[in-house]
Amino acid sequence: MEIQLIEASEVIPLRHEVLRPHQPIETCTYPDDHAEKTFHLGGIKNGRIVAVGTFSNRSHETDPELTYQLRGMATSPDVRGEGYGKALLEEARKVLAARQAGGWWCNARLVAVPFYERSGLTIASESFEIEGIGPHHVMVDRFARKE
Repeated sequence: MEIQLIEASEVIPLRHEVLRPHQPIETCTYPDDHAEKTFHLGGIKNGRIVAVGTFSNRSHETDPELTYQLRGMATSPDVRGEGYGKALLEEARKVLAARQAGGWWCNARLVAVPFYERSGLTIASESFEIEGIGPHHVMVDRFARKE
């Protein structure tokens, strides 16, 4: 299983297919996609990108130690259950640890909450609606502090 850094343009097709299929493809480009500290990871199978996730240097408003936000995580339906999402998050943790991040957060769709919980994240908010997408929870992954 191969997880690697990819370009912003490479995340768009899978974001559109999985996350926003009934919206214009332009909605799949996020404001921080090209920011200096943003990084994009892709899961590769047989030369094809089958999982994506974008981590932007954006602290959570109520918890500044959570210094990165995951956005646009998507896995192709063809490979769900094969471990690409889990492997992508494991690689992200390595990158974020190297950047001395205190942790990261995401707005998780309700259908994705069990996946994130199995991956070690915790729910940090009540359910809320993102217009045009559906209900979400803020979920967090806090890294252990080294004293």
